Amino acid sequence: MLEALFLSFFAIFLGIILITYILSVVGLWKMFQKAGRPGWPSLIPVYNTYILCIITGVSPWWLVISIIAGVIVAFIPILGFLSSIISIYFGILLAVSIARSFDKDDAYAIGLYLLPFIFYMIMGLGDSKYLGPKPMEDIILHSFFKKTVYCSRCGKKIDLQAKYCSRCGKEL
Repeated sequence: MLEALFLSFFAIFLGIILITYILSVVGLWKMFQKAGRPGWPSLIPVYNTYILCIITGVSPWWLVISIIAGVIVAFIPILGFLSSIISIYFGILLAVSIARSFDKDDAYAIGLYLLPFIFYMIMGLGDSKYLGPKPMEDIILHSFFKKTVYCSRCGKKIDLQAKYCSRCGKEL
């Protein structure tokens, strides 16, 4: 009796996981196609997140950091809180960047973060358009991977946000 109940619960749980995976794959497939990429990477769990990072402009290093943080927790359980913070930050960063890259507002990112399999379907099959990479500002990795840009006319080091060179006035 108890075994049958356990098997029933396990079958239902497995069915729910399978349905959410299929919905995610279909939505991601269409989103990738809207971004001018092939849809097949949506079938591969970690690789599809890497492709999402690429098309939204989020640093793929966050995926590596999240995986490493998860592995470290297996060996040093006390760091579980830190791993959770890293995963939550990466999830929010990616969700907001996806929403912006597909012409949705930041409130849509809440749905992407909490129920991605539903919101990927809405975005992939709906009328949203891919605008190009529009990442949320990454306040953590920005300082580590800050790109250095120089003016092509005078060679002065310039800020990434600047529209004109402060030395020679060239439009950037």
